[in-house]
Amino acid sequence: MFTKKNILIHLFFLTISAGLYYYNLRQPDLVWNMFLALVALDFAILSKANKSWPIKILSALLWLFFYPNTFYMVTDIVHMHFTSTVLWERESMILFMLYVPSIFFGVMAGVESLRQIFAGFDIKPYWLRLFIISGLSLLSSFAIHIGRYARLNSWDIFTRPMVVIQEMLEVISWSALPFILGFTFIQIMVLVFSEEE
Repeated sequence: MFTKKNILIHLFFLTISAGLYYYNLRQPDLVWNMFLALVALDFAILSKANKSWPIKILSALLWLFFYPNTFYMVTDIVHMHFTSTVLWERESMILFMLYVPSIFFGVMAGVESLRQIFAGFDIKPYWLRLFIISGLSLLSSFAIHIGRYARLNSWDIFTRPMVVIQEMLEVISWSALPFILGFTFIQIMVLVFSEEE
């Protein structure tokens, strides 16, 4: 379960987190957002590593609940108000070099976690993987919208399930459509790039 790659991924998390804390970047809480993305990856790794089907299924369900946190990190781009001076000011460059790796970390945790799920459940047909990628991306986009605008978290499905269901129903609107479709496209594109035929 603890492969060299998994250890390196956790070291990336610690390195980026150390930089964010050193430069006192607290808002948005990129460390927390990266941690939630890492939790999704860890549940996927746990699911793949387990031979016991009840634990494998439970781990995969927990992965599914936390998975939207991976691509959610793309929304943290809105906080990069310093980009216009990033090539000329040292402070802006440092912020850029902390924000961008944290966002990539979240996205790549999503990519790697899905790879682990596919491997753990031996999902090989390309068309089936594309079907799962499409459905997962659409569902995740709804969750990302709820996380960004309604400020709900993954665990709210357990603590406030009715609120989550209500928010998901309210998201189905013309005003939310560009966000939902845009994030669905982004996720499908990234995940398809990482797939092998």
